[in-house]
Amino acid sequence: MVCRQVVSLGRPYVGQTVTVHVSDSTLTVELDGQVHIIQRTTDIPVRHVKANKPYKVSDVV
Repeated sequence: MVCRQVVSLGRPYVGQTVTVHVSDSTLTVELDGQVHIIQRTTDIPVRHVKANKPYKVSDVV
């Protein structure tokens, strides 16, 4: 979810980290060297930048 807009990339990308660039009219998603451009359906500004860090091997029991 980006700016309260749900972005679906498909099952092959589950659990992978992506980079999202937000502009006034589009969301640009970079993943595995591919670029997906998605039209924005909301005009809500980005207020929080939060990302989950990948788990380390030592964190998994």
